[in-house]
Amino acid sequence: MKLRLIASIAIFSCLFSCGGNNVETDETIVVKAFDKTLTQNDVNALLGPNMSKQDSILVVKGYIDNWLQKQVLLNMAKESEIGSSEEINRKVEDFKEDLIAFEYRKKLLAEKLDTNITSKETRDYYDAHPENFELKQNILRFVFIKMPVALENKYKFWSKFGKADYEELSEIGIMALKNGGNAFFESEKWLAFDDILKVVPINTYNQESFINNNRLFKIEEDNFTWYVKIIDFRIKDNISPFEFVEDNIHEIVLNKRKVEILNKLENGLVLKAIKENQIKVYLPKYE
Repeated sequence: MKLRLIASIAIFSCLFSCGGNNVETDETIVVKAFDKTLTQNDVNALLGPNMSKQDSILVVKGYIDNWLQKQVLLNMAKESEIGSSEEINRKVEDFKEDLIAFEYRKKLLAEKLDTNITSKETRDYYDAHPENFELKQNILRFVFIKMPVALENKYKFWSKFGKADYEELSEIGIMALKNGGNAFFESEKWLAFDDILKVVPINTYNQESFINNNRLFKIEEDNFTWYVKIIDFRIKDNISPFEFVEDNIHEIVLNKRKVEILNKLENGLVLKAIKENQIKVYLPKYE
């Protein structure tokens, strides 16, 4: 570590402080370790046009420190004849081929994949695989208004809250918001009860019992009163509502489509290569 620090200091002195008649080109060597080198051009590639001198020093130092460490390890491995083993060379070649194949698959998908998933497709998948969508937590649909106490006592909003329609809720909520309160009216949105507890000050040690026995309630605080109405709920270990998992199903269907189209394209490419005599299999029982 001390040696690397000394090397870094010397390098930075050259990179950022040298002046006079020294002439540096893109190919000027700024770091050397064994038979490997870093040039001024390598360093310049790390630096953005708007980076400060201090940021540039930090970026270059981090890169050089990692580079030096890597070169030392590679040299030690070379001396131990690890880097020249057939197994390493085979793994490198396998990785290279896998990477090329991966990039070509990405290209094929970009050209051929239809990413439009219809509501019918997601619904059909949900209906066909309900066992895959078992809830791991309690969820519910609800609305709330966090009403300033002064307003709550003056206008008696609680008596209206339970039976209010969306327009009436909006009017009450806007008044609460204008006076430092809060409100949530996305009644069609399913939410995890654990997430709701992070916002609404509900105290309970048994979520299932609380949800089953409290559909309309209020919570008193010093400066606010919370009006809460649970519209619908699902208890964990039951099947998720379709709306709660619709986005996940969209990704599942899309990924299945990716696999199917890649298999079709790759099989087609193999058959084409066989037809054109680019592939020959010499195993007698291979089909």
